[in-house]
Amino acid sequence: MPNDNHTKQDLLAEIQRERTKLVALLAPLDEAGMLVAVRDDGWTAKDILAHLTAWEQRLLRWLERWRTTGDPGRPEVGVSWDGFDALNDKDHLATKETPLPDVRRASTDAYEAVIGVLDSMTDDDLAVHPETPDGPTWSWIFSANTWEHYQEHREEIEAWGKEKSG
Repeated sequence: MPNDNHTKQDLLAEIQRERTKLVALLAPLDEAGMLVAVRDDGWTAKDILAHLTAWEQRLLRWLERWRTTGDPGRPEVGVSWDGFDALNDKDHLATKETPLPDVRRASTDAYEAVIGVLDSMTDDDLAVHPETPDGPTWSWIFSANTWEHYQEHREEIEAWGKEKSG
C-alpha cells in the first residue's frame, strides 16, 4: 500500500493545479456539451463531474468518521474495496437526473470543503495511517481522491475531445 507523504503545501498546490485544468476543460462546455457521452459506457462530462464530487464527499466523510470513531470506514461502512465498482454505479444512478447547475454547485462546494479541511490539517496529520500501520496515509488518500482523480478523468475527457475533433 502506498505511503505517499506529500506535505500539506504540496498537496494544496497539486490539487489546485489539477482542479484548475479540469475546470478550464469543462468551462467552455454548455449544457449540451456536458451531456454528450464521453466514454464508451455512456458517461457524460456531467456524470464524471458528479463522480469526482461523490469521491470528494466520501473523503470528507472518511476523515470525519475517523476523527470520531478511529475508523474511516473506507470505502463505505459495510462495503469492501471489492464493491468499488458498485459504489460508482450507485453514485452514478443517484446523480444521473440531477440538473447540471446542481452538479456544478455540488462540485464547487465539495472542492471548497476538501480544501478547507486539508488546510486545517498539519503535515503530521497527513502522515497518519488511519487504517493500518502499513496502509495508506491521509496524504495518499487525499491525493488519490482529489488531484490524481481529477487528472485521470480530465485526461479521459481530453482524449474524447481529440478523438471527436479527428
